[in-house]
Amino acid sequence: MTDKRAVHAYFRSVALFFLIVLSAPFMFGVVGAWDESTLFALFLFGIPFAFLITLSGTMFWLFRGIRNARDAGSLLQRTMLVLAAPSMLVATLLLSLPLLSFGGVVGTLSRLALNQSRYERIIAKARKHGPGEWRGEEDGVSFTTDPGPPLRVAFNPAGFLNNWAGIIYDPTGDVMLAKGFDAKGRFAAPERVTKLFGGDLVGCRHLWGAYYSCSFT
Repeated sequence: MTDKRAVHAYFRSVALFFLIVLSAPFMFGVVGAWDESTLFALFLFGIPFAFLITLSGTMFWLFRGIRNARDAGSLLQRTMLVLAAPSMLVATLLLSLPLLSFGGVVGTLSRLALNQSRYERIIAKARKHGPGEWRGEEDGVSFTTDPGPPLRVAFNPAGFLNNWAGIIYDPTGDVMLAKGFDAKGRFAAPERVTKLFGGDLVGCRHLWGAYYSCSFT
């Protein structure tokens, strides 16, 4: 393979394969932000399948690179052809978790953007409902309120047993005090924050306005 155009075509093909592979964790994150039960199924079946495809593709492109390297015109070309697939595999593995997290952020933001008007109507009704905890579903959006004061609302709370996550409306922004655990393994936030919605609040990410993405355990 002395034709540089053929070498470039090979690298483009390998790069395209791994870009397609990298789209999987991103999409897992987006889908999981909308439906955690689907995310669980994706982790159970999708990840092993994606890993198998990635491993098979890596071996295919590695053998192809070794074969093409035999006819390469220089040592640099031969080295690049042999190392292309393994190097991109390592990069893919390193980028998978960040892309999964980024997909979750994108999915949560899109969910808030599409449902914010529904959330606002629920908040208005919750204010009229008065103090105390209130659970329900309105226009396809499940919610639960924290007794307060002030009024806080968790939208589409979903998870497994005590581990759940949701989009939280908090006009005070105090939920951002939840920052995991301290050096002694205790919750870093004060109890008034940790015990919101029945606790235990682990951490939150600000979305916009008075809306936050929070996780509980």
